[in-house]
Parts: sequence; structure tokens; C-alpha cells
Amino acid sequence: MKNLSLILNIVLLLAVAYLFIDKFSSQKPEQNAEAHTTEQAAPLNIVYINIDSLHSKSLAFGEKRASLEERQKALEASLKSKSNAFQKEVMAFQQKVQTGTMTPKQAAEEEQRLARKEQTILAEQESKTKEMLAEMDSFNESFTNEIRGYLDSLKTEMKYDYILTYGLGSPVLVANDSLDITQTVVDLLNKAKK
Repeated sequence: MKNLSLILNIVLLLAVAYLFIDKFSSQKPEQNAEAHTTEQAAPLNIVYINIDSLHSKSLAFGEKRASLEERQKALEASLKSKSNAFQKEVMAFQQKVQTGTMTPKQAAEEEQRLARKEQTILAEQESKTKEMLAEMDSFNESFTNEIRGYLDSLKTEMKYDYILTYGLGSPVLVANDSLDITQTVVDLLNKAKK
């Protein structure tokens, strides 16, 4: 009889434990599901700017691009002029060597002079190219910082969660036109320029 009582107590204890676990474990997922759905109820406010349109419509970007293009053309013309003059000197030197109007010593000295001149022209070309690239990088950085400033104020004012970039090379492949705020940013940039 003692064994029967012990067995019944164990069975009752197991039944109560099962009911306890069943009751409380089934409520937790429902509560978690409710909490999870309420967290997802607020949609994200995402917009984008078309970086290609921003560049083409921005007055500051257009002026700087035109200025850099003019300087690049002037640089190319200057370097081409120097290169042509150098080629003429080389041809004159070769003609003098072929006709024998220069001594071997004069030919060697002239060859060294032309080699130094060629190195000077190449060094100038490299230096000017680096200078233009540095200026372009500096402008791009300042332009990007200016855009970020406007985007930060827009984000706060309009309560945007994300502002993406769309355009050539961007990770956004397709975008809804109703989410495009490019013109707003262009207007802010151009207003500041005037």
C-alpha cells in the first residue's frame, strides 16, 4: 500500500508538472508573437536621391566640372605643345647625326640634354595630372559633405529612417519614383549657391 501511494504521488506530481509546463509554455509564444508583430507595425520611412541627376542639376557641381574641364584642356594643349616642340628637337638632332654635322661628343651631350628634357616634360605631366586629381577629389569630398549636411537636416525634419543613393554604380538597382527626393536636395544646393 505504501508503494501504491508513492506511485500515485509520483504520477500526480508528473501530471501537475506537465500541465504547468504546457500552460505557461503555450502563452509565451503568443506573447512573443504579439510583441514581434507590434515591433514590425511601424514601417520604415525610406527615400533616395538619384546621384546622377543631382550632379547634372547642381549649379555648384556643374560650374566646378566646367572649370576642371577647361583647366584640363589647357593643360593638355600646353603639354601637347611642349611634346611637339620636343619631337622637333629630336628630329633635328637625328638629322644632324645622320648628316654628320655633329661630333660624337656633341651628339652624346645633346642626347643627354634631350633625355633630361623628356624626363622634365614627363614629370610635369605627372605632377599636373596629380594636382588635377587632388583638386577633383577635394571638391568631391566637400560636395559630398555639403550634401550630407542637407540630407541630415532633411532626415531630421522629415523623419526619414534611411536616405539611399540611386544611380550608376549604386547597389540600389530599381527604385520607386515616388520616393525620389533628388529635386528637393538640388533646390537646397542651388539656393545656397545663389
